[in-house]
Amino acid sequence: MKKFILLLLLMPIMCFSQEVTDTTKNKKIEIIHSNTLNVTPATGPDLKILVGEVEFYHDSATMFCDSAHFNTKLNQFTAFNNIHILKPSTTDTLELFGDTLFYDGQNKLAKVRDKVVVIKDSMTLYTNYLDFDLINDIGYYSYGGKTINGKDTLVSEFGYYYSKDDELFFKNKVKITNPDYTISADTLKHNLKTKVSNFFGSTEIVSDSNFIYCENGWYDHQNDVSQFNENAYFTADEHNIKGDSLFYDRKNGLGKAYNNVVIRDTVQNVLLFGNHGEFYEKTEQSMMTDKAYFIQITDADSLFIHADTLRARVDTLTIDSLKTPYRLIRAYNHVKLFKTDIQAKCDSAVYTMKDSTIEMYQHPVLWSNENQLTSNFIKIDIVDNQVETIFLEDSAFICSKADSINFDQIKGEDMYGYVQNGELFKVKIIGNTHTIYFIKDQDYLMGINKITSDSMTIFLKESKIDKIWFYSSPKGKMHPPFTLSVKELFLDGFFWYEAYRPRTREEIFIWKREE
Repeated sequence: MKKFILLLLLMPIMCFSQEVTDTTKNKKIEIIHSNTLNVTPATGPDLKILVGEVEFYHDSATMFCDSAHFNTKLNQFTAFNNIHILKPSTTDTLELFGDTLFYDGQNKLAKVRDKVVVIKDSMTLYTNYLDFDLINDIGYYSYGGKTINGKDTLVSEFGYYYSKDDELFFKNKVKITNPDYTISADTLKHNLKTKVSNFFGSTEIVSDSNFIYCENGWYDHQNDVSQFNENAYFTADEHNIKGDSLFYDRKNGLGKAYNNVVIRDTVQNVLLFGNHGEFYEKTEQSMMTDKAYFIQITDADSLFIHADTLRARVDTLTIDSLKTPYRLIRAYNHVKLFKTDIQAKCDSAVYTMKDSTIEMYQHPVLWSNENQLTSNFIKIDIVDNQVETIFLEDSAFICSKADSINFDQIKGEDMYGYVQNGELFKVKIIGNTHTIYFIKDQDYLMGINKITSDSMTIFLKESKIDKIWFYSSPKGKMHPPFTLSVKELFLDGFFWYEAYRPRTREEIFIWKREE
């Protein structure tokens, strides 16, 4: 009995607590001011008509209008003309303007129509159709809108504004217009504080100096830096850059590309490939590393060059006051070159496109058909996409196989090699020349010639020595077969580099084959 009496005593307190909690959850809309307030018998006591300088307050939001129909029972009103909503926060105040407003106090949802304007900090949003969730501070439109933030003007068909996070989300026909560029995207998210835009789907960025495409990425409008992913490519004048991802610094004109990178000069048909590339827009310089290789495309015979690092820059040639840009390609470390008529290796090389010359430094080796050429410096002249002359400076050496164990050899200070129809047919050797060549009648060895001279000219036929012209009192003789020791069959400095020769363009990535 005592327990029952105690329960009866506690029931009013429990009911009162529940009523207070419900009221807190669903605060009533307050009328702060109105010039006139009418209640008509036709609509009943729950509908109030307010006219003139109307002001409402609900859960930290203040709302102004010229007139309104307020349903006190449903806790909602419809407002007309000069709509103005103020929603303060800890950092700034959200302001919303429009011609008509329906506000549901139960769900704290504002539906603003016609000439809608939203202002927060430096952002202004324009639309004719906006729903705003004041609980979560989220506004959204679906019939087109425009946002202005600093120098950027953004339009789209659908838009969401997350006030708490200072983020805008746009969908369908999204376009950002800036004095320096235009961005067109399918879907875009923009942060008003960081001023960073994230792209999703097909996106194009167009400026006076370049064009960028991607299907995923971001743009930092404040610092003018960006990252582009998925089928990304960048075009500036006659240059095109592609990669799995691109980074672009607009202020400094620097582009960086990663994985499956291609940098192309469309005018001179030059391609740089690799997994890490950089392009300097202002100086038109490029750099490529990580499986880097270069191709100069021609109809007849393309040139392939691989190195640990490749650099390309513009080399301007002036002719009759007209400046013609040419490419200068520099290759560093583990350089390999492949062309059907020549192959080569060295530590560093320079390809000058204005006069089609290749200069090779530090232990260069050149192969022309069956001939191997070495020296401390090699220069190759190319005319009409074919090798015409080869210059070997300092410790020049040329050799080729006479048979499976013997080698024809020519040594001198400098050499000039002359190529015709892709074959080395004449070699001029200057200074302290030495030769060893094997004389055969078909497959029968008749003798071994060892001759020295100040200089000589050698004519080759099918990569074999055919004739020799000696200058300045040649010395030497022909030795019978098998009368010379193994050491006497080789000139000082001989080395056979066949394991380093790239036999195909794919082998430019192999420094030395396993024999």
